[in-house]
Amino acid sequence: MNTPNLQTATALSVQINGEPVQTCSATLADLLTERGYDATQALACAVNRRFVPRNLWAQQVLQPGDAIEVVSPVVGG
Repeated sequence: MNTPNLQTATALSVQINGEPVQTCSATLADLLTERGYDATQALACAVNRRFVPRNLWAQQVLQPGDAIEVVSPVVGG
């Protein structure tokens, strides 16, 4: 029985908030979901020190070595 060739996702090495991470996510939106971030909450993201507006998270393609910063507001002070 022949099985079709299936493309397997290649893991990328990126950093999230300074921590090394291996991911198969292709986009910033996918990565946030994979890592358990709730995209309905207040979050701000930057890739390689460039702010990425929320409406572009699904189009932001990840590259090996990307440095992603995810921040959320903290109440109080």
